[in-house]
Amino acid sequence: MGSESRNRYLLKNTLIFTLGNIGSRMISFFLIPLYTNVLTTSQYGAVDLITTISTVAGPMLTLNIAESVMRFGLDKDADKEKNTQCGSIVLLIAMIIGLVLIPICRCIAEVSGYAMYVYFYVISLSASQLFLCDLRGKELLLKYSLGNILQTLMIAILNITFLLVFKMETGGYLLAYIIANFIVAIYAIIAGKGYKAFSFHNIDRCKLKEMIRYSVVLIPNTFMWWIMNSSDRVMVTYMIGAAANGNYAVSYKLPTLVSTLTGIFNQAWSYSAIREEGTSDETEYNNKMFKTLSAIAFMMGIGLLLLTKPFLRVYVADSYYDAWKYTPFLIVGCVYLTLGTFMATSYTVHKDSFGYLFSGSFGAVFNILLNFILIPVIGVYGAALATCISYIAVFMFRVFHTRKYIKYDILYKEFILGSLLMILSAILMFADGVKGFLLQFIVLVLGFVVFSKTWIPILQFFLNKIRRKRVI
Repeated sequence: MGSESRNRYLLKNTLIFTLGNIGSRMISFFLIPLYTNVLTTSQYGAVDLITTISTVAGPMLTLNIAESVMRFGLDKDADKEKNTQCGSIVLLIAMIIGLVLIPICRCIAEVSGYAMYVYFYVISLSASQLFLCDLRGKELLLKYSLGNILQTLMIAILNITFLLVFKMETGGYLLAYIIANFIVAIYAIIAGKGYKAFSFHNIDRCKLKEMIRYSVVLIPNTFMWWIMNSSDRVMVTYMIGAAANGNYAVSYKLPTLVSTLTGIFNQAWSYSAIREEGTSDETEYNNKMFKTLSAIAFMMGIGLLLLTKPFLRVYVADSYYDAWKYTPFLIVGCVYLTLGTFMATSYTVHKDSFGYLFSGSFGAVFNILLNFILIPVIGVYGAALATCISYIAVFMFRVFHTRKYIKYDILYKEFILGSLLMILSAILMFADGVKGFLLQFIVLVLGFVVFSKTWIPILQFFLNKIRRKRVI
């Protein structure tokens, strides 16, 4: 594949994923003021705990089969209908086994009143993820992006209805997600013609075993990532209280923008990386894309660090404003996690489930140990710091572990300077008043200078595109 065509392919997929993710994430982002004004910190903390538990239960029940449906669908000789059939069978079995969640949840005080909600949340989320991944495996990326937008629109409409009109509080929040997930699952089934695979006849048992063998290794990996990404909120809830977790949950919202926006690129890159496997300049091209992503991620991190305090002042209720104190640690961590996620594409390309497992396990164990050490000493700060350090640790682990596939270069000048500038900006957040803000702004300007070799060509590229369209 030529340089221009490979870049065009990557750009096309990036724009498609942008369509689906930006719209949906923006809507989700601007729903936070609704949640923080309608729900108390304790209620929001409880909701966050329920959704956190649910997001790990789904992949465990379904054996992470959605990941297999997506990855096996991208093989050149893939029988996509058989992939969908295998995924659907596993989902059906999960719906039956998942009924055990109801009595289990009733034994847990914090979620006992929402046991049925938890079950349907898990099943609806699993169904929507499976059939959206089916669209990705069939490379129906535009339909996939439209599915994401539909899901978020439904969540927004239903949350406004249930929380503001019917005053349903926690139950309304969960019900909105459940209904939205089921609607999107139905949409994806129709859009990808997945219904053609709904049959128990002619099941390819070898294919089913192969897909499960790939995805089952990802179950402990999913659990490990849940530990690293979410266990801190569970521990904060039980060690400090639901109200503290409510604030901490809000502090995650801005850092998530980094992983969301850069995740768009990573989603598109996975398709390019599979196509690039075995090419003569594979390593060179991978490193070129890594440097581009690094520049974008560092600049986003520095920019968000600058805007966090003034934004939260108008974005959330006053009782949630203290969330800014934990945000710097999480933003820094999310930047390095983004870069580690890019490297993990090598695992996807080579169907190396164990690579995900080893790196995820390393980060999870590290995170748990740090949480146990730091939370009793410095409270919520300890949870944020533990998350930051574990994200960086995973990034460093993957730098070395993925060398058997691609040797990534991180010792170049821009990467080192970008790291230092971002950490400096995080420290300056704790400086008082206008002085701290101005110093952060200077750091942002320096960032633009450091990464000028990256953003100037990108800007010129889009300006040339605009000029050509005007001429035409």
